Amino acid sequence: MNKTVLEILTEETSMAYFLEGLLPRILPDDYRLGVNCFVRPHEGKSHLKKSLPKKIGAYSRFPYPVKLIVVHDQDSGDCLLLKNQLVNLCEFNSDIPFKVRIVCRELENWYFGDIQAIRKVYPEINSRKLAGKTKADKIDAFHGAYELERMTKSFSKTYAAREIAQIISIDSNLSPSYNQFLNGLRQLIK
Repeated sequence: MNKTVLEILTEETSMAYFLEGLLPRILPDDYRLGVNCFVRPHEGKSHLKKSLPKKIGAYSRFPYPVKLIVVHDQDSGDCLLLKNQLVNLCEFNSDIPFKVRIVCRELENWYFGDIQAIRKVYPEINSRKLAGKTKADKIDAFHGAYELERMTKSFSKTYAAREIAQIISIDSNLSPSYNQFLNGLRQLIK
């Protein structure tokens, strides 16, 4: 078992549910959820930003090495400005290895990178409606949750996060921000 602890801070619970389903599929054998990998959800963007300095300070005092990933939705904000704010918070408060990953626009956009996963969880969604949202240059440009709510009355953020995480493609997802998250994770834990 790896003695390094991986801490993942998310702004919301649905991202935590998603990562708890996805991470066992992609982490190396020496990382295990609840043992040396922890996903810590927050109650929104301001809660995450406010708690970041305290948590990083605590991590730097741990008796074992810690690596950190901060996952934050872009929503309608400026992606680069948001990332710079979070990076500055992390750098100012510690020298532990970290990555900041901005989800463009929101978690549900990652699902559109793998329409087969959406179709398995929501078979009632019309394939033609999905097809217009799956071009790689567009996947991270719209609000995925809103689009899914329009396509099916049974959409639920928490249900989708739990179910899609179990089946979403790891190597052939078309969402650029999903792939940036995976690349950042792999770089940090190698």
